[in-house]
Amino acid sequence: AAVAALTTTIPFNDVDTGCREIRRHAPACVVVEPVVDAAPDRAWLAMLREETRATGSVLVFDEIKTAFRIAIAGASERYGVEPDLRVLGKGLANGFPLAAVGGPADLMSALDRTWISSTAATEHVALRAALETIRVSVAQQVPGHLGRVGGQLYRGLEQLCARFPAAKVSVKGIPEMCYLAFEAPALGGRLSSAMASRGILWKPTAYDFVSLAHTAADIELTLQALEDAVGRMLERG
Repeated sequence: AAVAALTTTIPFNDVDTGCREIRRHAPACVVVEPVVDAAPDRAWLAMLREETRATGSVLVFDEIKTAFRIAIAGASERYGVEPDLRVLGKGLANGFPLAAVGGPADLMSALDRTWISSTAATEHVALRAALETIRVSVAQQVPGHLGRVGGQLYRGLEQLCARFPAAKVSVKGIPEMCYLAFEAPALGGRLSSAMASRGILWKPTAYDFVSLAHTAADIELTLQALEDAVGRMLERG
């Protein structure tokens, strides 16, 4: 309860409410995921940056999903907004356990006034994996590949939703990180099981990420399986 009393929630892409809440609670730490079920409005991102600076607040971007995916540096690079701090993980070391937080020296120096202990603090394999992940991401232009195959998947999912309106399903997210959202969540679980029986792992909720390993042929195979699975689900009711 004590922690909850120190926090509030600002709605995604709501400029007016976000501005009002930041001013009301300032100085504050404003933590956002730059991409959730849609791309961020430029006006919303600009408001976050302007209001946090004006009120002496700290803007933190949770780039755990977006870094190395929608751009090497994530949403801050793609949308041109520089946060005060950014948090990285998951894709940073391509599956090895590693997370990081970074920012300017004046903010990072706050670490000197606290103490952090970690069981795996001296583990170096994940750091080496991160260096190799970053090298491959840059050399093979991974975000560009994800944009292409993700775009193919996203367009196919839009066509799927249009073809089966009775399924009451929509596409959420952006091409690099999207998923199917059913009005009846149970249908998402049924679809996941149906796809598994077709040899494809499909999450019932966010997100169905594309990766460097996926090809255009893989995406086409997935879309064909989705069409077959959704059609049969509707036939059975």
